[in-house]
Amino acid sequence: MGSRKGIPNKTTRYDSDILPRLSDIKEWVIQGDTVREICKKLSISHDTWYRYCKENETLSELVDMGRSVLCNDVEKSLLKLCNGYEYEELKTIVEEDKNGKKRTKIEKTKRHQPPSAQAISFFLRNRMPEEWSDKKELILDTSQNEEARKKLFLEMIQEDAIDAEYSEVDEEDNRLDDPQEDEYTDE
Repeated sequence: MGSRKGIPNKTTRYDSDILPRLSDIKEWVIQGDTVREICKKLSISHDTWYRYCKENETLSELVDMGRSVLCNDVEKSLLKLCNGYEYEELKTIVEEDKNGKKRTKIEKTKRHQPPSAQAISFFLRNRMPEEWSDKKELILDTSQNEEARKKLFLEMIQEDAIDAEYSEVDEEDNRLDDPQEDEYTDE
């Protein structure tokens, strides 16, 4: 390392506190620890964490790799829920014989977890939103309607007189939130 601001080869806090714990940090990220939890374990602030990630490619890549492993594990679990799976259930039974002697018996039962409709729905809505999303975007072809309106408008302009219905509206009759209006309706 070169000298920094006239201080020759001084070890930084990153060198002393972060580098030796890179394998711990990787495990924490893979386990799903939040930035807050990791900062607490390292006794550093969030700002320091983000600065270290920005300035140190090794830490940044380690965090990205850890998150990728975590996401892959979660994705595998989601697929398992979507497809259903088999598992063994262990039950410990303690029995007492005629002499009062206790015997422990372990019973294994094979079980089947059926596919989860909620997991399937989540998977399909996120992986294939065009086909499965609850929100559908409808694009209506209104060019025919627009052409009909233009034609009608041009016909109206070309005529000598345009018939129109109208009515006068008194401003006082159009009060939206008049507190006095409530007085008359309560009686």
